Amino acid sequence: MRVLLRVLVPCTRVRVRLPGPGERGLWVVGDRLVGSGLHDPAYELRQERNGRTRILRRSRLRLTRSTTTTSSSRRRR
Repeated sequence: MRVLLRVLVPCTRVRVRLPGPGERGLWVVGDRLVGSGLHDPAYELRQERNGRTRILRRSRLRLTRSTTTTSSSRRRR
């Protein structure tokens, strides 16, 4: 089974899947790293609370809030 992962845009807020020491809380996505691959790209992340930076692969991230709203994400009445 193949799972499609969304491409993350800068300033999107994410959480880390199965966080290790120092990886809890909300993280803000920075730039995608060059040469990190198409299937599981790596992103530079900055922790919202204290500004710590990490580099993690997309498969370790959970999308919490997107900065852009699309028509498919709006609630219809």
